[in-house]
Amino acid sequence: MIRLLITGSKGQLGLELANLKHHFADYNFFFADKNELDVSNFEAVSNFISKNKIDVIVNCAAYTNVDKAEDEPDLANQMNHLAVKNLAEIAKKNNLKLIHISTDYVFDGTSSIPYSEKDATNPQNVYGSSKLKGEQAIIQINPGNSIIIRTSWLYSIFGHNFVKTILKLSSEKERISVVSDQIGSPTNAMDLADTILRIIPSIKNKSG
Repeated sequence: MIRLLITGSKGQLGLELANLKHHFADYNFFFADKNELDVSNFEAVSNFISKNKIDVIVNCAAYTNVDKAEDEPDLANQMNHLAVKNLAEIAKKNNLKLIHISTDYVFDGTSSIPYSEKDATNPQNVYGSSKLKGEQAIIQINPGNSIIIRTSWLYSIFGHNFVKTILKLSSEKERISVVSDQIGSPTNAMDLADTILRIIPSIKNKSG
């Protein structure tokens, strides 16, 4: 039985992971939101890992308010960088698998073609910079079983997202206005959650 810690469990991805838990009988899930486990608290996370004999961490916890991060850079850095550094150090110390959810905001958005993992990063705001620092912390600490997943425009039946906003507006108005200078790849949170759970067994002494 693989014992799995899901941080940030009340977000879209965390809730979708909870929805799928009955389809993965080999996993024993532990869900924790920010009120139950402060991922920026090294000792608290270490104790939780030890007490519950965790094998895998899926880090969905993050500061995600892109605009507000400009006014709260310290808080964004704490959650998106320092907390991730803690998780990487704990994962390496305890030989745990670590899956960290990052973002396309680590890029500058000027490319005319889709980005690949090998493209140079160049964040343009506090949010993107803080998420990149989190990635860099994982790479530098280098826990042997770590995976960074960059996702974008996450949507689901939970929470607030672009798809739900457009559906709501289209049901209320005959005409809606949307910016035309942004290109993205909307990601179904249920699909991402399913992918995460399926790749866990294949993460063996490698990072990526």
